[in-house]
Amino acid sequence: MSDQSPKPSSVDVFVEWAKARLDEMAADAKVLQSRLGDLDVSLRAQAEQAVTQINQWVGEGETKLKEVQSQGQAAIADAKAYIDATWPKFQAEADKWVEEAKNQQATFEARAQAQAKAWQNLVNDYLRRAAEVHAQSKAQAEAQVEQLRADAQKVQSDLNAKVDDLSKAGQASWAAMSEALDESRNAFAKAIEVAAKKFNEAAKR
Repeated sequence: MSDQSPKPSSVDVFVEWAKARLDEMAADAKVLQSRLGDLDVSLRAQAEQAVTQINQWVGEGETKLKEVQSQGQAAIADAKAYIDATWPKFQAEADKWVEEAKNQQATFEARAQAQAKAWQNLVNDYLRRAAEVHAQSKAQAEAQVEQLRADAQKVQSDLNAKVDDLSKAGQASWAAMSEALDESRNAFAKAIEVAAKKFNEAAKR
C-alpha cells in the first residue's frame, strides 16, 4: 500500500498527522470489537487479542503525542519512529481481521469517518488561527482555510464516489477500499504541510 509521512518540520504538522493515524486505528478496533459475537469461538479469542493489541498501540501512540506536545521538536523523531513502525503492523492485523470478520464495509466507513473528522479538526484549527492573524494577512489566512475546506470536501467526495462505484460493480474488495483510504490519507498528509507553510508565511507578514 502506498503511504506518505510528513517531514517532521513542525510540531503541529506531526501531531495532526499522527492523531489522524491513531484515530483510524481506534475506529478499526471498535468495529472489530462490535463483531466479536459474530465470530466462531475458535476465532473470538484471537480477535479479542487483536483488539487489545490495537488499543495498546493507540494508547502508546497517544503517550508519544503527549510527549511531543510537552517537549516540542525534540520528541518528534522518537514518536514518528514509533508510529512508522506500528502502522504497517496495524495494517497487517486489520487486513487479516477484516476478512475473517467479514466487516469490510463497516471498517471502511469507520476509518473514512475518522479521516473526515481529522479534516474537519484541521479546518476548525485553522479557522481559529485565522482569527488571530494580524489584519494585513487575514485575507490570505482566510483564503487558506477555504482552500482546506474545499480540499477536504473533494477528498471525501472522491473517496465516497470511488467506493460507491466499486459497490455497484460488485467489486468492493477490501484491497480496493484500502487503496481509496490510502489516497485520502496521503492527501491529508500533503494538506497539513501546505497549510502550515502558508500560515507561517502569512504570520510573518
